[in-house]
Amino acid sequence: MKRIISIYTDHKNSIQFYLRNTLEKFHPLSFNAQDMKRFFEFEKAAEIIYAVSPSFTQSTSSYGRKKDDDARQGADKSFYFKWVSFTEEPIHISNPYLHHMTGRPTLTAVKQENGNFLVIDFDMLKLLEELRLIEFNSVLEKVNKIVMGGGGILLGIVSVFLILYGAYIFGAMLFVTLHQNEVMHEIFTSIISITIGLAIYDLAKTMIENEVLFKTLDYGNDVQTKTLSKFLTSIIIALSIESLMAVFKIVLDDYSKIINAFYLIIGVTLLIVGTGVYNYLSRQNK
Repeated sequence: MKRIISIYTDHKNSIQFYLRNTLEKFHPLSFNAQDMKRFFEFEKAAEIIYAVSPSFTQSTSSYGRKKDDDARQGADKSFYFKWVSFTEEPIHISNPYLHHMTGRPTLTAVKQENGNFLVIDFDMLKLLEELRLIEFNSVLEKVNKIVMGGGGILLGIVSVFLILYGAYIFGAMLFVTLHQNEVMHEIFTSIISITIGLAIYDLAKTMIENEVLFKTLDYGNDVQTKTLSKFLTSIIIALSIESLMAVFKIVLDDYSKIINAFYLIIGVTLLIVGTGVYNYLSRQNK
């Protein structure tokens, strides 16, 4: 959404000029569905159109490009018209917002027509694409959703397997007599498996939520930063546990190998420092 708002702000005057010029040329013969939907024939970014009476009551159904919504007819629109003003321009254009039905960034234009108000919702993605301000390909978006959704589901399956595998190791350990070293090894292995499984599950959930279910083309937000930080944190925890396990094994077996555990701890420390620097720089760039 931030990227879309930024592009709109940079080209606000030209976009609003285009919308006003388009609406000025549209004069429906009546407010029935056939006449109103003529607007969709020459304006690809328009998604919903309807009329509002002088008493601020929706006098027609919400005519959509794909389907109509008859339930909105008769709805009170007085609250929305508190923010509508025709003092500066004969056609009012709203600020960008997320549409309650589509969940996509939207602009609403209002003009007076035959004593009533004509209200049209525009999909900002399609509008910016139509004006050649962005490159947006609906086919590519669908392919991206399929690929990202499939990858997210596979990662979810892997994460569940790792969690169950960790539980299996811990459960099997309870019913088998093991040496002290083996007990510690099995416990740490179980913890690592579950920790990495949870990290992968969180990554899969974030992919599906942001790339499939609630795709917003919000490249300017910090979703990627938070996802990477959470994943790195889980990896750091797993490596820290592995380092602790290595120290225990070396102490019980051979002190001469303690340098290997030291190297592993140094590596984990550098990873922690690197993650901290990345988070700091990410906040500075906001």
